Amino acid sequence: MNYLKTIRTIVCCAMVVLGSVSCRQETPTTTTKQVFSWLIYKEGVSFKDLGPAIKHVSSISIFGNPPKRFIDTCHLNGIEVYHAVGGNEKNLDTAEKITTIVDKYVADCQQNGYDGIDLDFEHLAADFQPTYTTFLELASQKLHAAGKKLSHCVSFYPSVYEDNEAKMFYSPAVLAETCDVVRVMCYDMYFAPGIGNPELKDRDDCSGIGPTSNYPWTKEAMTFWRQHISKEKLLMALPAYSNDYAVTGGFKGRQIYQSVPDSVSGPLSSPIWLWYEKMNMYVYDGTDGARHLFYASDARSTKAMLELADTLDIPQIGFWHYSSVNPQMWDVTDQWANR
Repeated sequence: MNYLKTIRTIVCCAMVVLGSVSCRQETPTTTTKQVFSWLIYKEGVSFKDLGPAIKHVSSISIFGNPPKRFIDTCHLNGIEVYHAVGGNEKNLDTAEKITTIVDKYVADCQQNGYDGIDLDFEHLAADFQPTYTTFLELASQKLHAAGKKLSHCVSFYPSVYEDNEAKMFYSPAVLAETCDVVRVMCYDMYFAPGIGNPELKDRDDCSGIGPTSNYPWTKEAMTFWRQHISKEKLLMALPAYSNDYAVTGGFKGRQIYQSVPDSVSGPLSSPIWLWYEKMNMYVYDGTDGARHLFYASDARSTKAMLELADTLDIPQIGFWHYSSVNPQMWDVTDQWANR
């Protein structure tokens, strides 16, 4: 009896060892697909008002100041919540200001129940990088010490497209070290409202006419950021708005938070599918008397972008912003998440 028991013990131990070796060698690691979104909170809105589409979202970054009960309800529904904040050089140009603003972030998270802070600082001067690095390091240190997370929004500026070594106000290496989430804003490739705006004359994204995003540009952007940020931290953020341009009688651009033109004079023709850009474009006459070009962010272009996320092995995607994602876009997102 003791002899047989010993044999069984040896066999069982061997199976455990072999099984563990087999798992390490053959079982691929997988990352669950997740959907993030920014949310513009309006006074008096309840969680119920977000509607059935909220089931698709695992994390939201909120602009505005919802009551704590709103955040608590998000948590009860399995949704992580960040507070989105922005600013400029003047907010961070001294050590005292940096300490004050970081302490405010920590207190905000602790008092209101946020899981972290989402930094949306944009278009700061490149020579501000050393000061911004100090800010990121302190924010990361204090938020993490408080059990909170740090998220950061980044872009793919024309200067980076032209030169991978171009200096930005943030260092990609520092972002990789300090942040838990890096959200690549794959939109504003062309910033339509900036056309003709003298205050934005130095921004390259305001100097032409085109979509807010397209497939090859997004691929280039995400390929760049994949070189610097691990895929576990990286998020591919997509537009849920379109660019519309009046192209006769003087150029004028605007953003429209829907997937088809509004203010159309007469019947609206079917869109033209731009196969290289992987998006629909409408040519139409507007009620303003001008001929228009409308570059649509819709379900078809979103589906193409989600296929790109799979190709690049990026499991986290997002939208700017929640309220402008239409049901058809949510449908293709759901199909992607379950694929």
